[in-house]
Amino acid sequence: MQRLIKIFLLSAACGLPYAQAQAPAAKVIAPPPSAFVLPPYTKTVLPNGLIILMLEKHEVPIISMNLTLRSGAVADPAGKEGLAVLTAGLLRRGTTNRTAEQIANELDFMGMTFGGANGNGVTLDATTVSAEFLNKDEGAALPLAADILLHPSFPEDEVSKALARAQDSARSAKDNPQQVIRSYFFKFLYGSHPYGRPTAGDENSIGRITRDDILAFYKTNYTPGNAILAVAGDFDSNAMKAALEKNFGGWSGKAPAVLSLAPMQPVIGRRLLLIDKPDATQTYFYMGNVGVNATNPDRGEIDVVNELYGGRFTSLFNTELRIKSGYSYGASSSYSENRVAGPFVMATYTKNATTAQAMDKTLEVVNTAHAQGFTEVQLTSSKNSIAGSLPTRLETSAQLANLLASNELYGIAREQFNANLVSAQNTTVADEKRILNMYFPTAENLVIVVVGKASEIGPLMKKYTTNITEKKISDPGY
Repeated sequence: MQRLIKIFLLSAACGLPYAQAQAPAAKVIAPPPSAFVLPPYTKTVLPNGLIILMLEKHEVPIISMNLTLRSGAVADPAGKEGLAVLTAGLLRRGTTNRTAEQIANELDFMGMTFGGANGNGVTLDATTVSAEFLNKDEGAALPLAADILLHPSFPEDEVSKALARAQDSARSAKDNPQQVIRSYFFKFLYGSHPYGRPTAGDENSIGRITRDDILAFYKTNYTPGNAILAVAGDFDSNAMKAALEKNFGGWSGKAPAVLSLAPMQPVIGRRLLLIDKPDATQTYFYMGNVGVNATNPDRGEIDVVNELYGGRFTSLFNTELRIKSGYSYGASSSYSENRVAGPFVMATYTKNATTAQAMDKTLEVVNTAHAQGFTEVQLTSSKNSIAGSLPTRLETSAQLANLLASNELYGIAREQFNANLVSAQNTTVADEKRILNMYFPTAENLVIVVVGKASEIGPLMKKYTTNITEKKISDPGY
């Protein structure tokens, strides 16, 4: 989760190690903001298996919907990666009752937004489609949303255009290393595991997808038994339930078989993938390993520690790579919390000439964090900042609908979600040391992916490991 947070740290002029820095005596860290809690909401399961979550929020006359399917990119057949993205992207391109133009006109007339139908709502674990409209338009908005979701026609010409755009996008993406390094990292870390597949596909997989594949994917995965419909905003729950039953109660289809995902163990030792981009003037690199899943009991404490590690502008990682050394314009660390453990990633970039220095400094950050940890003052700052950011990150009806659907997807009850927030605020120095040791990889156990000009930076890579794989960015796939 991105957090725009400020913390109290001593400047480098103080001459103290990062973890030993103390707040100036004249400064007093403010007490934590009032604890945020996820408000109560209702859960109903329709006879067809559709899970409906409703949360009333009456401050503004807006209603937000989030339909989440328990099928994401991992549901793509092997060799046809990108199928889930293409299917979602074609939902608005026509139904059995409306043309794409009619859909666009009706959306514009109401000022209704319909997001995720361009495929950007597809993750590894799920497909999400969202809608937002004024409550006065509910009578027209719900039937339109239901028609788009339940009766897409996938016109032949629209499928052809979508496939052509996807091919162009897959090829042009490699012009921008920052856009593709994540796919290279996932593939190198996870290998043949479904999490190693590119969500949007690649030059090879997209060429294998047909309209029949899209129809089959839709029929299998777009079913009420596989869906969560979260609604938040200005409405009466009893009336909304009746309206949703009217529009979605006739939807039919069972959930597909649950795809078995083997847990991944962290990589032991170092290995490095170098992707050659001959015209590169900057080097982009990721360092990381297998992290945690969405239901890890320590994820609240992990968030607190990662804020200080690389989660915000004044973190240890960004302080060393940008503020002090100037090697990069930005350096960050993050966890991807998925159904099974997603990756922990440290990401940054630098000029070709400072590639070795930036990589050395990143490894130094890893060693410093493990050797010194963080102080009570720093932990308090991180906890206060996280607590203060929660109300703004979970303020709108759209944000709340997304959260309800995500929690339901991963089996996180409201009580557990709120308990996790409390747990994060109770993080101690002892917890922080345990979290660093358990979940943050050491410098000896890292998967490293580097995209850059191999003729210039290639010889430097042997400094970090002899276990090196090399590719050309022009090679198809990842």
